Amino acid sequence: MAVKKKKRFLSRKTQKSMAEKTLLPKMTKVNRNAKDSVFCDLFAKPEYLIQLYRSLHPEDIKTRESDLTIITLTSVFLKGIYNDLGFMIGNRLIVLVEEQATFACNIVVRLLMYLAETYRRYIDENGLDEYSTRKLELPRPEFYMVYTGEKGEHPEKISFRKDIPEMEGCPVDLEVKVIYDSAEGDILNQYIIFSKIFTEQYRLYGKSQKTIDETIRICRSRNVLQEYLKHEEVAAIMYKFMDQETAMKKALRTERQEGRQEGLQEGRQEGLQEGRREGGLEMLHSLVADGILTVADAARRAGLTPSEFESKLAVSGCTSLHLNP
Repeated sequence: MAVKKKKRFLSRKTQKSMAEKTLLPKMTKVNRNAKDSVFCDLFAKPEYLIQLYRSLHPEDIKTRESDLTIITLTSVFLKGIYNDLGFMIGNRLIVLVEEQATFACNIVVRLLMYLAETYRRYIDENGLDEYSTRKLELPRPEFYMVYTGEKGEHPEKISFRKDIPEMEGCPVDLEVKVIYDSAEGDILNQYIIFSKIFTEQYRLYGKSQKTIDETIRICRSRNVLQEYLKHEEVAAIMYKFMDQETAMKKALRTERQEGRQEGLQEGRQEGLQEGRREGGLEMLHSLVADGILTVADAARRAGLTPSEFESKLAVSGCTSLHLNP
């Protein structure tokens, strides 16, 4: 009979490192988040979504606003898979669009993940069976990246096979068209101009209401997203994301606490002796220091009296808490 391995406690330092690895890659620049929030809100509106589609496919004069269905993947903040924009045209085409202010080829990996999840949902919602011998009829995908930084030497297209290390000759590929500009006056062109104006104002005024006010004023004076920017909620959307760094740090703290609590639960399941190990004591200590547990609760979970718990912490090098149980 196979012996079940005990799950070991992770020290607070290790959990912190794991949480940071999970969250920090998503901690993009503050000005990018403000612009990205406008991108998502703008193209979630049917009247602007059809304009976007016509910018991408000017040859299609038959598709109407009612033919478009938004299929953007949404999820809880920093959890699961979510993308900027996804929509379908009838049942023939899936379009996935991402906005980026910093050029990164890893977008092809994310879009590959978005496509897989989008197809999974499409199959479920349409009662299809991927295990059937009958060939699945799936809508054809297209991928775009709207890049609002300086073009420089960046390519017109990036692909999974060519731009991700060690993937040359891989049987799986995905190609993304990079949009740096669009026809003068169309919705994509206006959004890109809006982004550049916002960046200029952010450099002048930083994270402030003035940055938002000046961005909106200048855009409207230049007839850039004029109708959209008339709505008061747009400024609120932008301001919400102006302090994105603070929100990210808060999420990181939450992630650490959840990790510690999960570790404690696993420790109880595996036995009280596991909780007496240094990592378990350190986690209990941190939970008390954060006000999540009392000394008495932490001691009970470690199978110790409060005084024994304090003594163990002193031996392991943790600072004595001197808190009322």
